[in-house]
Amino acid sequence: MTLSQHDITPDVASLTRRLKREKAARQQAETLLTEKSRELFEALQQSQTNQEKLELALWATQESYWEWHATGDAFLVKSFGLRKKQVKESKHSAIALMAIVHEDDLPTIQFQWSLAVHSGCDDIELTFRVKSVHGDQWMRSRGRVLRRDDNGTAVYIVGTSKDITRQQKAEQSFQLMASAFSSSREPMLVLSDDFTITESNEAFLSLAELNAKHECEHQPLTAFLQGAQDKLQQLPKLGQLQFDTHLITVSGATIPVELSLAMFESRQQGSTYLIATIRDISERKQNEERLRELATHDDLTGLKNRLGLNATLKAMTEREEPFALAFIDLDGFKTVNDLAGHDSGDNCLVAVADTLKTVYTGDAEVTRWGGDEFLIAIPGENEQQCVKQSQALIKALEALNFGASGNDIRLSASIGVAYFPAHGNCVEALIQNADAAMYQAKTLGKGQVFVYRHGLIESMKEQVTLLTDLHRAIRTRSLDFYLQGKFSSTGKLIGAELLCRWFSPLHGMVSPGTFIPLAEAHGLDGEIGLMALESACEYIAMMEAEGLSVPMSVNISANQLLEPGFSNIALSICDEHVVAPQMIEIEITESIFIQDESSALRALTELRNVGFVLSLDDFGSGFSSLSYLRTFQFDVIKIDRSLAKDIHCSTKALSLLSGLVKMLNSLQYKVLVEGIDNLAYIPLMEDMGISAYQGFLFEKPIPYDQFIYKHAHSSITLED
Repeated sequence: MTLSQHDITPDVASLTRRLKREKAARQQAETLLTEKSRELFEALQQSQTNQEKLELALWATQESYWEWHATGDAFLVKSFGLRKKQVKESKHSAIALMAIVHEDDLPTIQFQWSLAVHSGCDDIELTFRVKSVHGDQWMRSRGRVLRRDDNGTAVYIVGTSKDITRQQKAEQSFQLMASAFSSSREPMLVLSDDFTITESNEAFLSLAELNAKHECEHQPLTAFLQGAQDKLQQLPKLGQLQFDTHLITVSGATIPVELSLAMFESRQQGSTYLIATIRDISERKQNEERLRELATHDDLTGLKNRLGLNATLKAMTEREEPFALAFIDLDGFKTVNDLAGHDSGDNCLVAVADTLKTVYTGDAEVTRWGGDEFLIAIPGENEQQCVKQSQALIKALEALNFGASGNDIRLSASIGVAYFPAHGNCVEALIQNADAAMYQAKTLGKGQVFVYRHGLIESMKEQVTLLTDLHRAIRTRSLDFYLQGKFSSTGKLIGAELLCRWFSPLHGMVSPGTFIPLAEAHGLDGEIGLMALESACEYIAMMEAEGLSVPMSVNISANQLLEPGFSNIALSICDEHVVAPQMIEIEITESIFIQDESSALRALTELRNVGFVLSLDDFGSGFSSLSYLRTFQFDVIKIDRSLAKDIHCSTKALSLLSGLVKMLNSLQYKVLVEGIDNLAYIPLMEDMGISAYQGFLFEKPIPYDQFIYKHAHSSITLED
């Protein structure tokens, strides 16, 4: 059958439309597929990016990623190295992991894991220790349950782990520090950078007498440490400080403290804070004061010592405050030590110190310079008052008795005085000048006060050269011994006195008044005394060979006579020269009794017992005590020339001498008057019963050869 054109056309059109629809549908599907593919690709790309970001974050925090699957009970662990692309995967069984966990931490881990797996708790956080070749390491694991089965049991858990050993140690250290801060016996504070108190410990509360922390928190540090503000300002520049200051307690008490401050930076807060340690140094200050006291004071007497005096004088000179400085040296102290012992010597120094404090009162600074030397600083410019006090001291010392074991020992003192600023504008110069004045007082006869005068140091230097020359003269036996006769009123020679003379090649003829005190002050008088005894014995022996028998008198110093065994030494010298001791008259002065009366009496008795004649010289000069005449029987009393002066024209002088001679005659003493230079004295003295004389009227001191020529070959007449 043949179809018409009309019949075919509708079917094609329908098919065409259908094809078009199918094509459009395919295109739409392809477009949709393309879009879905793109979305899937983009999602995949985003997933990969997120994974990379996650891995990067884990790498940055140095954490490991892990996941657990219930199937197989295994852990998959991803750890990240120091480089971003270093990823290490490992798989471990639960049993293997539990094997490296510290046994003390296992119970906690097992409990927490079981709780997460079997209960509704999805989050896990564990802190535990694992064993490693480097020792125990602290780990922190955090995880989350992502899937559970129908029974609610976890089947998939993921999480991260991190080594927190360093943080744990830091936390432990912080806890220890906090514990140490809290329990420290040292008061401690935490301060803000403006020195406001933010934290305190119990030790600080106790020291400051506070009841609770809130009483000091938010308070400035200077509320408790007044006067420390200036030093605190140095902290930012130095970073740490340590200095002494004072803490004021709630009750108002002042406590010396040592403050140590250190500055720290807080990394977490980005701020600065301060740690203050406060130490109570009351005991240290007391010990320092005690040591300072010991360093500046004399242990024996309690007086200030040389160091203490120097500090006092320095302060006085800096204030330009006028003052006098008295330099005191005890005369006779060596005898106390030698005869009574060092314990008695110490007691003597204590008694002298007490006497000094009694005499020098008010603002006077009494110090022990060393040995038997004392220095007194007396504020003011009253020279007369200072000299008066010094003279009073000498009298007070001479009145003291330091006897021991039957010894009656007495002291005196030589005192030199210098004034600031007249005699020195610095401490060293002033002490030197006062010392020089003291030596001058000693040279003049001891027991005296001498005020420094300009030029004295130069004079002292000359004395040093003189002393050196005197040493040489004694060593080479260059001293000369002159003779001066003793006569009756008719001019008959009845004896002679040996007198030492010295001609120095450097200084010329040196007066005995100069070199004898110098020798006594430096311990040379003993050697001169022995030389005098030997010369006297030689002269007596030589004069006896010429037919003259002349008793010889020799001056012996108190120091030499008090030396143990002196009488035996003197006797051996006489024996060596075959001279009877009765031909030697030992002349002494009253100063021997001032030094040590009982030892002096013993020494004189020993000399008398072996045959020597004893004479008391210079009687009536200076300080005389008639008690000596009652205590000891001398053979001869030599009356000083001062008592004979002007008796021919002064009734008072004549009466005084007459009464004295009458008393001596009644005591059966032989009396000789020395220093006779006026013929008018003779008849007056004869009327008094005086029969022995010495002086220029009869004869001046002359060398031995002239003396023996004169008296061996001539008659004796009175000189004009």
